[in-house]
Amino acid sequence: MKTILSLAAWCLLTGSAYAQTTAPTPEEPLLTVPQLQEDFSRFRTALEEVHPEMYRYTPKQTYDSLFAATAKQLHQPMSRQAFYVTLNPLVAALHCGHTKWLVAGRDEHYPFHPDRQFPLKLYFLGEQAWVVANYGSGAVPAGAEIVAINGRPMATVIRQLLPRLTFADGNTVNGKYADLNQFFSGFYATFIEAPAVFAITYKAGNAEKTVSLPATTEQKIREVEQAPKPASQQPFRLTFADNQTAIMTIERFWSMEKQEDYKAFLKNSFKQISQKQIQNLVLDLRNNEGGEEAYGVLLYSYLADKSFRYYDYISVRQKQKYSFKAWTPKFYGILRHLIRKTDNGYVWPYQTGLKAHMPERDAFHGKLYVLLNGSSFSVTTEFAARAHADGRATFIGQETGGGYTVNSSGVFTIVQLPHAKLDLGVPMFGFHMAGADRYPYHDRGIIPDHTVVPTIDDVLSGHDRVMHYTLQLIQPKSVGGSTANLSTTK
Repeated sequence: MKTILSLAAWCLLTGSAYAQTTAPTPEEPLLTVPQLQEDFSRFRTALEEVHPEMYRYTPKQTYDSLFAATAKQLHQPMSRQAFYVTLNPLVAALHCGHTKWLVAGRDEHYPFHPDRQFPLKLYFLGEQAWVVANYGSGAVPAGAEIVAINGRPMATVIRQLLPRLTFADGNTVNGKYADLNQFFSGFYATFIEAPAVFAITYKAGNAEKTVSLPATTEQKIREVEQAPKPASQQPFRLTFADNQTAIMTIERFWSMEKQEDYKAFLKNSFKQISQKQIQNLVLDLRNNEGGEEAYGVLLYSYLADKSFRYYDYISVRQKQKYSFKAWTPKFYGILRHLIRKTDNGYVWPYQTGLKAHMPERDAFHGKLYVLLNGSSFSVTTEFAARAHADGRATFIGQETGGGYTVNSSGVFTIVQLPHAKLDLGVPMFGFHMAGADRYPYHDRGIIPDHTVVPTIDDVLSGHDRVMHYTLQLIQPKSVGGSTANLSTTK
């Protein structure tokens, strides 16, 4: 935890430096000081009146210091981008991956400079990055390690970006790395620079080279990133590794039309698992960023050994109407009277996860292995926390991006700052997990029993190191080899 002074100084220095070096775009005039101050006041009020867990990870005294340091920066006109960047540390200090800080009408990951994006797709581990693909016409070989960008060492770039990223709860970092792997170009343009040409120094083998590559576009990045999946690949899948082991993949906790119904999938799948007398179930929840809370509850009812409660309680910030104009779900206004005051503060009393649930008839009681990574978030992390609290599974992969103890999400209040046209999306419910009080790391996600991290070679070759390790753990003789070089076991 940073001290009050260092947090405030960091906010002051990073915001001021950006405001001084970033010029406004021709089509966007500078925001005046009164406009900045009015928008800043709306921003602060929205957080303080809406977010159910605002001071969970950053104490109020520290937050007040951050607000004061930020207010002192608003003494001269700013571009919208400079204002966005100046307020970013206040969003990051929430340590809430669901809070959204957006430029109205633009993609949240590419809010500025859509035609001046970094032209390479990278894979990050620690303070290193390797090339996965070229977005533009460059020819940096896949697998090459990036040493520097425009003279900035790669380690320096990573250290500069990580504190700015918000896709993580508490002090987890794997969600931030997952975001870097997907959206590095947008983050670099927003928080560092957006030149027309990039000087890229890389290592391929023993040789180190520097090449100049033109910037690419957001559209080109989308074409590479959003390659369509095979039409036959469903988001919910059940396969069998052998006559004792099943693999269930759930890519998301929500359904779409013309795809298999989630409830029907679970019912049919667990019936098959029961009929085949499967002893081992691998549940793959990697890259599952969540969805509907009830889907997680239902899944656990097919895996629980006994009656369970999913949530301990659901916190909300207050019961009164907000003092500012904002969009909120209609049902919340209608049912707000249900909110009540308890020893835990204001709570929302109605949700299926608050009730006691019994295991389903075809519930699986064999050995369960759950695969996770930094993109396992929200409802996925809730499910994993519930299973972990019961000691129900062996967890393999990487720490989740979502927090173990509480997940702030559910429904959102959307506030638009009137002058900058920046949107702040604030989650309204804090889902406190039952049994989480026994977990010693209240500022972390689910830490796997076996940490297995893919390498750049795995990424390029398509080798699933985590699945291979898991099947080897279950049936070492059938997979062969040793797990010693695949994982750090905790």
